[in-house]
Formats: sequence, C-alpha cells, structure tokens
Amino acid sequence: MWIKRPKVEELIETQIKSWFSSFRRQEAKRKWRPPILISRQRESLGEKVAELLSERLNWPLYDKELLEEVSKTLKEDPKKLQAFDEKARNLLLEFAQAFLGSRSILQEEYVHHLKRFVKWLGVTGNCVVVGRGANFVIDPARALRIRIIGRPKGWEKAFSEAFGIKEEEAEIKAKEMNEEQEEFIKRYFDADVSDPSHYDLVINMDHYDWQKASEMVLTAYKLKFPWVNITG
Repeated sequence: MWIKRPKVEELIETQIKSWFSSFRRQEAKRKWRPPILISRQRESLGEKVAELLSERLNWPLYDKELLEEVSKTLKEDPKKLQAFDEKARNLLLEFAQAFLGSRSILQEEYVHHLKRFVKWLGVTGNCVVVGRGANFVIDPARALRIRIIGRPKGWEKAFSEAFGIKEEEAEIKAKEMNEEQEEFIKRYFDADVSDPSHYDLVINMDHYDWQKASEMVLTAYKLKFPWVNITG
C-alpha cells in the first residue's frame, strides 16, 4: 500500500492548481473539444498516428511529454522516470535508490501523479494522449478512445529507428514492451489493455498505413461527436 508523502502531495496540489489556472486563462480563447486517446501495441507505432492527428488538428501531443510534466512536480530528471513508464513496479530501481541514499521515487507515486495529470487533460480537452492508461482515467463519454494494433509495412525499420536498436532486435523488443504495458495496465488500472470493449475503435495496421489510420480516427471522432467542430 502506498503511503502519501506530505511534501509530494503538496507539490502535486500546487502543480494541479497551476495547471487549472493556466487552463482558465486559455479557456476563453478556445472551445473545449473531447481529447483523442491512443492506446497501441508497440509494433503498430500508433505514436505516428497520434503525431499526424496532432499536426492535423493543431492540438498538443502528450506522449513522452507526460513524463516531463510528472518530473516537474517531483523535481526529477524525466530520464529517471522512464524506468516507471508503462511498466509494472520497478523494485530493483527502488532498492538501488535506497541503497545509494537517494530519494526513492516509488512506482505508485509516479502513477498517482500521472493519473492526476491525465484527468486534468480530460478537463482541458483539445489534445491527443498516447498510452499511459488514459482511456481508463478519462470519462469514455468525453473522449475518443482508440486502440491501434498490428504491423504496418516496414514497421521493423521504423521501430528500430524510434527506439535506437538494430532492426533484427525489433521483434523481441516489441514483445517485451507489450508485456510491460499489459502488466502496467493490469496492476494500476485493473483492466485488460487488449479488451476491445475499452475502445471506440480498434484499427489493425496490417491493412492500413499511418495516414489512413489517422483519417479513420477523424471519421470516428466526427461520428461520435457530430456537434464538435474539429476544423477550427
């Protein structure tokens, strides 16, 4: 069981107030629109679909940016938090930190703050969020939930470039990352990430490229939220 740390909770509340203050200043300048939440099998490189949507809609993209936001509050290097990103509890890292006498960032602490920030993104809207269990945090009626699976043509090369590994290592690395993601979602959201009932649309990239997939997402958005103008 995670015990809340007063100093950390104070930092979190301060940051949350800062986020909402910033949102109120921007609220008058733009109309709220439901966010788009992208869950993905790693070999599908759903991040590329998210990037295309972000560019098309001129909405901010929250992928690795989520780590940066969490790191600001915890006053930690974002690279340090990567050890917790979409992974189950990292006991080895926590033990190493304790042994070295450094402040130990707990997995539960990271996830707690991550959920708070994702919930705030649901309130602000007008954004694209990649992974991190966002579809289990934001109200399904107030977001478009997409699951991207499969392997688009040339995925091995794109995957190896994205993660800085050899192309022949892509298969093993993707399997490892998918398993970590599944464990993360099961542990901290008590859900099966591959259950299609958690999504509005599941896209199999075996049959589409990233551009076509992004068009499908926009079509689904217009069908789910016909009263929302996403062109302006």
